[in-house]
Amino acid sequence: MKRIIAFTLALIMMLVMSVYALSVSAADFGCDVDITANYVYMEELKTGTVIHSSRADEQVPPASLTKIMTYIVVTESIPDLENTNITITQEALETFTYDSSYMGVMNYVGTEFSVLDLLYGLMLPSGNDAALVLAHHIGGGSIDNFIDMMNRKAGQLGCSSTHFVNPHGLHDPMHYSTASDIAVMAKYAMEKPYFKEIVKTVNYKPKNMDETIETTNYLLDPSHPEYYYEYATGVKTGYTDEAGKCLVSTAECGEYEYLCVVLGTPYSYSENINYAMLDSKALYEWAFSNISYSPILSKDEVVKSLSIEFVWGSDLVDVVPEQDVTALLPNGYDKSLVTTEVDLPEYLSAPVEQGEVVGSISVYYDGEQVGSTNIVSSITVERDQSNYLMHRMIGFVVSNIVWITIVLAVAVVVAIFFINDHIQRKKRKARRRYR
Repeated sequence: MKRIIAFTLALIMMLVMSVYALSVSAADFGCDVDITANYVYMEELKTGTVIHSSRADEQVPPASLTKIMTYIVVTESIPDLENTNITITQEALETFTYDSSYMGVMNYVGTEFSVLDLLYGLMLPSGNDAALVLAHHIGGGSIDNFIDMMNRKAGQLGCSSTHFVNPHGLHDPMHYSTASDIAVMAKYAMEKPYFKEIVKTVNYKPKNMDETIETTNYLLDPSHPEYYYEYATGVKTGYTDEAGKCLVSTAECGEYEYLCVVLGTPYSYSENINYAMLDSKALYEWAFSNISYSPILSKDEVVKSLSIEFVWGSDLVDVVPEQDVTALLPNGYDKSLVTTEVDLPEYLSAPVEQGEVVGSISVYYDGEQVGSTNIVSSITVERDQSNYLMHRMIGFVVSNIVWITIVLAVAVVVAIFFINDHIQRKKRKARRRYR
């Protein structure tokens, strides 16, 4: 009964979140690539610019892309990946099915493997056996404990449209994520130990295995020329009948580095074509050919002339960008779609040093922010002490005008009282003298 109630509540939560999920916004970079993926998220990593997004916030099965979160939890739970060993047990592999992807450790029960070797097995051949062994160990003998850790981490990363029920990604109606959430997880995982090194590896020989394991990401593998892409640097494949072919990948060429998530691409065993890889490759080729850095603002360009107080003579200071502003934009972009938003005070107060930050400026393309920098003073302006004291005095008077008025009024009343009293005294003296 408890499981039925929990399932119902989780289903309601998923439906509510799917209705109210915020869309990933992206400027129109003119992507005209013909792809099959139903859900796409593509970002230039060095600038954080989202250059293409399609249904990126819809909840869908993530298949083995789940293992990115498994990797994160493992590396945050074990400080020494290379020298920490786990013994393969039948208990850890209780739910393993031989018709799923595997590393091969299910054939090595009783053998020790380093956590690092198991992570290679998790990411390269997408080993469900490696995922279960790692989850069982870190969960203290309970894979459910590990799954709780996965979901807590997803929440901490802001992946509010993600929910896990296993550490490997086999289909379950309550196991879901989004293209944008997966991108968040992948970017976070890139900061974890060994991740970038592992996900770009094609072949690897674990220490206590007879077999060599191989990547399932053929963008990296020249022996698969139909998919190989020379600029690819990772990351992870996924597939279930319900999820279709899925791929998180990265590619770097020159000064540009992209992350691409494609989910829900069709697959049939008769065709034996991985459209997730073809789609990703096509998107990279479009991005590297059609998008580049464009100058928007020069650091010598005057943004505004601001009034400055506490000086004599010239009372205007030119403020300029702290550095040249460039933005990732389509080649031949429509300049009318570029706008700026300036955040500056109404005036400055001396002293001001040349290069001192006084505000900021943000650059938008088609309504989405593509660049920003500080605004600084173009010159040094010293404070004139007499001007400053005069302003302080005036400011004191203005800010205390009510009390000053009251004091003056009281003083006037007192003065009038004493003057009047003095006059009355003189009159009384005069009357006495003439009696």
